[in-house]
Amino acid sequence: MSEPVPPVPPVPPQPPEPPRRAGRGVKIALAVSLALNLAVAGLVGGAILGRNGPGEAPAIRALGLGPFALALPREQRDEVRGRIEADMPRLRAERSEIGRSLREVQRALLAEPFDRAAAAQALARSREATLALQSAGHAALLDTLEAMSAEERAALAQGLGRALRRMGGR
Repeated sequence: MSEPVPPVPPVPPQPPEPPRRAGRGVKIALAVSLALNLAVAGLVGGAILGRNGPGEAPAIRALGLGPFALALPREQRDEVRGRIEADMPRLRAERSEIGRSLREVQRALLAEPFDRAAAAQALARSREATLALQSAGHAALLDTLEAMSAEERAALAQGLGRALRRMGGR
């Protein structure tokens, strides 16, 4: 027969370890993480709050002037924006046409069978309105460039080169 096994004495509980202080590396990582989170939140908030409402002039970038929005000094950027805002009634009409055209494309997508001709016609109207907006932006930019001195244009050319490098071929 087998011998009875003696009971195992209970192991006394270990005293809890005192909490360790976070190392310097952990603190730095947390600070960097917090800074990045705040930066992302700021970018998202700025993008949302910085959007133009229906009654406002389109942003310079929306008019095909993206690199110039980065390269122009604030004074000339405001001048271009002012020239654009002077043509607001026509620009609002073009923006409204783009919206109407996209709603027509939406209806064509939902039609059964798909109405390719209606979608193509609506996209063509949207394209024409977009080109009209870009033409207005380009005209405002050219008027501003024409009023600039040779030195200002040379500085803008350098700024445009930097902007294009930052954009990286986009």
